[in-house]
Formats: sequence, structure tokens, C-alpha cells
Amino acid sequence: MDSESVSIELPGAGVRPWEQLLRDVRELETRFDTLIAQYMQFVQPTSPRSASATPQPGLSSGPLRTSEGRQGCMQLESEIKSVLGDLDAVIKEMVETVQLQRGSSRVLERHRGLYNDYLREFQRYQSNVQNALARSDLLGDANASGASVVDVSDRDRLVAERGRIDQAHTDIDMVLDQAFSVRQDLSEQRTFISGATSRMVDVTERIPGVNLLLGRIRSRKRKEKVILAIVISVCISILFFVVS
Repeated sequence: MDSESVSIELPGAGVRPWEQLLRDVRELETRFDTLIAQYMQFVQPTSPRSASATPQPGLSSGPLRTSEGRQGCMQLESEIKSVLGDLDAVIKEMVETVQLQRGSSRVLERHRGLYNDYLREFQRYQSNVQNALARSDLLGDANASGASVVDVSDRDRLVAERGRIDQAHTDIDMVLDQAFSVRQDLSEQRTFISGATSRMVDVTERIPGVNLLLGRIRSRKRKEKVILAIVISVCISILFFVVS
């Protein structure tokens, strides 16, 4: 079975940039979607014999009936487990980054929820495959021949719908990343302004004469305002007396 490889830089020394973690987690999620779509070919529910019967997982029409097909299924399971393990490791690194206030907790929670959904989905299909293999071994080809063929159109439709949802999630991530970047810029500007204010306060405290000079300037301005008010009042009074 041909398989694609995704190059993911797993956590090492230090904390990687948030943008790199987002790229890695998206690549792993896309890789999981591809693998799980292939894995779905090995198992599907068979039609119930009666209206009250519960559908049971069955073998597809070909792959799991041969040793090569079963070996390919096991190899695909191993690849899916590896991708889930890598995804879990990247999410843990994202948790560390968010704790350092270098990432978005909302984006982290969404990807962590997707990981939990992927894990449950894989476990459900894996259980169906194991049940189908066990039933085939016990009942033989007679029971396996009653299995229905995988509904390819339904599977393709589900994969296409998942692709659209993933694209929407990617767009949301881009918007959140931009908002996070703006917040970081505003925080840096606030820090810069606070630092400038602190430096000005330090300068005034280190040079006592500056405060005294500023006080004299303010006092002189008040005196000038009072004198100007008196002059204006006298002029208005004289003008009123002359006119009357």
C-alpha cells in the first residue's frame, strides 16, 4: 500500500514559533483525513436482516479476505497511530506555548477537540475491523460472502464534507492568528509607552530642580492670568463709563 509521508518537526529543545506549530498540526490533521478515508474501505455496516435487527460491521468485498489485504490494513492502522501520536505531541507543545502567552488558547482548544474526535473515530473503525475479522475467522467465507460492498459514493461525500469543514477551520485559524498578532502589537506599544512614562518620572525624581522650575512656571502663569483678568476688567469698566 502506497503511503504519503508528512515531514513534521516534533518538539525538541526550546519552544517553536506558534505559526510553525499551526502548520504542523494542520498537516497532521490533513494526513489523518487521508488515512482514515483509506481505512474506511476495509469496513462498513452490513444491511440488517429485519427491520428490528441492528447493523453489524462486515468485511468489504475484497481487501480483508486475503492475507495481503489484512497486512495492508494492519500497516494502515500503524500509520494512523503514528499520525495520532505525532498530533498529540504537537498539541502538547502548543499547550506549553499558550502557557507562555505566545499562542491562542481558543485555537488550541479547537485542535485538541479535533484530536479527540479523530481518536474516537479511529477506535470505532478499528473495533469494527477487529469484529469483522473475528467473525470471518469463525464463520468462514459463507458469512463473509453476505457482506455488502462499500458505498463509495457515500464515503466520497463524507470525505468531501470533511474537506470543506477543514477549510472553514483553516480560515478561522487565519482570522484568529491575525487577531492574535494585532493584540501582540498593541501589547508591545503599551509596554513601550509605559516604559517612556517611567523614564520621564525617573528623570524628574533624579533632578529635584526640575520640579521646582516647573512649579515656578505654573505659579507665574497663574499670576499672569490674574493680572490679565484685572486689566480686562478695568478696560471694560472704563469703556462702559465712557459710553454711558
